[in-house]
Amino acid sequence: MSQDDSRFADNGDGTVTDNEEDISWAKKDSRQELGRWLNWDEAVAYQQACNEQKYCGHDDWRLPTKSELRSLLKNTEVYWTLFMNLPPKKKRQVSDYQAGGEWSLWTSETRYDSYAWKCYFPSMKEVCVDQQVSTTGTSVRLVRDS
Repeated sequence: MSQDDSRFADNGDGTVTDNEEDISWAKKDSRQELGRWLNWDEAVAYQQACNEQKYCGHDDWRLPTKSELRSLLKNTEVYWTLFMNLPPKKKRQVSDYQAGGEWSLWTSETRYDSYAWKCYFPSMKEVCVDQQVSTTGTSVRLVRDS
């Protein structure tokens, strides 16, 4: 069993516990649940709706911080298989972005009241963008304290 195998535990209820960070992630992101990308305001509304509906039995979901997303996404193979339910992605010689293989997740962190940070997977690039911009490939993966 690798270090990553003991770090992440699939709870069998739609959540995954990160034992190192002491947080639980929603196994599905908003794109997987809704079938569409979200701007930041829609991501916040999604989080609120999930709390009202006790998504996966919990009402304390929140958007992750940049640090929490960084910690999750750096485990590329675990993320790809556990959260995306896909076989490990083969290495390519061309940029994942050019091949359409990169997407991003919103964070809870904002700037100047109208910008929000998002983190790209798998490149780990972080970008601050206008909250109203609905960019292709942006969703939210909710998190809660364990």
